[in-house]
Amino acid sequence: MSPGERTFLTSMEIEALQEVLGQVSEQIPPAASAEPSGTSGASEPVRNPDRPQLALAKVQDNDIPKNLMLCVDFGTSFSKAFATIDNGDDRPELIDLPIGEGSGSARLVTPSELIIDAGQIFFGGRARQRLDETQQAADRLIDSIKQYVTLNQDVSVLGTARLDQIQDPTQALSQRDILVLYLGYLMYVAERALVTAGQTINAQRRFAHPAWPENTRQRNEDEMRRMMAEAVVLARSVKDGFEGGLSVIDARELLDKLKSLAADSLPLNLIREPVREATAAGAGALLSTAEGHREKYLIVDIGAGTTDVAGFHCVNNPNWDRSRVWEISGAAKARNMAGNVLDNAFQKFVLGKSSLTEGSEEYRQAGLAVRRSRRLLKEQLFREGSVIVLLPTDETVPVDLDEFLEYGPVVSFTNAIVAMVAEAADLVQGNDVSSIRLVATGGGATLPVITKIAEHGVDVGGRHIGFELSDAIAEGVRETNPDLVEAYSQIAVALGGALPNLPEQRANVRGAINAPPPRVIQTTYR
Repeated sequence: MSPGERTFLTSMEIEALQEVLGQVSEQIPPAASAEPSGTSGASEPVRNPDRPQLALAKVQDNDIPKNLMLCVDFGTSFSKAFATIDNGDDRPELIDLPIGEGSGSARLVTPSELIIDAGQIFFGGRARQRLDETQQAADRLIDSIKQYVTLNQDVSVLGTARLDQIQDPTQALSQRDILVLYLGYLMYVAERALVTAGQTINAQRRFAHPAWPENTRQRNEDEMRRMMAEAVVLARSVKDGFEGGLSVIDARELLDKLKSLAADSLPLNLIREPVREATAAGAGALLSTAEGHREKYLIVDIGAGTTDVAGFHCVNNPNWDRSRVWEISGAAKARNMAGNVLDNAFQKFVLGKSSLTEGSEEYRQAGLAVRRSRRLLKEQLFREGSVIVLLPTDETVPVDLDEFLEYGPVVSFTNAIVAMVAEAADLVQGNDVSSIRLVATGGGATLPVITKIAEHGVDVGGRHIGFELSDAIAEGVRETNPDLVEAYSQIAVALGGALPNLPEQRANVRGAINAPPPRVIQTTYR
């Protein structure tokens, strides 16, 4: 065969070669690399000698407890999981699932990150640790994975979308592959926590999603259900292989087999109806409406990557067994704009205040340094009112909260949030004149823009709408689970999505008034 001549192999020939090469690699010790491990993402993939095999055990319906519900909140920066047991009481039993490391609120979250390095894939906190250990550029980290499924994205086409080569030097994985891999890791740590809590891994589960447009919502929900089911199989196949590094070769083979499976081979019976993130975030507050009252609510969930707004009417009739909640679907808004916008603005603000010349090597190095810690520095700024940033050049840059809030990109962010709230509030208010209960959740629940809206209200369509700031914490949590109070804004979506009953959607506020829904025993989410 002449140099450069292309040879075509059948799939059977490829499988035979893979098997032979796999056997040889197990017999011959790997040669020592002249290049330090982890210094280059372009290293050859490493095959795990204990290769994981696809576990296809079918989950029978009678093995799934009807009263146990798990909800996973796949977040931009951190992911969470929570479970509840419905004992038929007004308040279900809450089961916090420590899927992270450390203590306090840190144990309830795991980073939504992974990294491909030296032919292996590292997940969650291990990904960040690997990045720091090898002193690689921050761009190597695959974070903000949730952005693949956010807002106007058509999730069904992610199988053709490749990652940037700096993140995936092998170019072996698509965005869909990354989603399934990370969700597999998330299912693994959630099911491990369920077992630790004395529960079965065969819990029915919901996933929370952003407010997709109607033209893609059903298709996205169907595709996400499929990926969630694949993730369950992956979690039970790889198991504690997620703790170290999963070989890219093994991952590729597992993903190919998963995609080839018929739907009836997947545990789709574990995957329940999805729930909008804002709906889940405010569910605890919604279902605590006082007896004999009808209340209007607006939920504002400001996360790390998206801001979701949703509006509701909640009625607690003493003749009903439980409160009933109707979502005003027209008020559901979402924008690909949240804490990440403030992170970027903080970095630009600091560099702009420095004496460094844009485009210089010192400026570039300072940018990389600030990027690594900008989220923590930003949080300190909002918490304490000021922060001092030390650059690699030993220059210190003081940042005051008031001046940062007047920075152009921050003003634009604030105005955009106010506009979202005003548009949604107009639909929730209808012809009524009473104030709306404002419930803020997510990492941005304490941002000054929330205080501004709560104190001054909004003006829309020539009228003024007032708000009453309400506690997002579900009724009884302070008494039964006081350790969850501090972390509640972060886990609100996972906890709310795990509640036994979720709001029933109605088209709009006038439809809810003029054409009330039929009476049912309990609410459902549609």
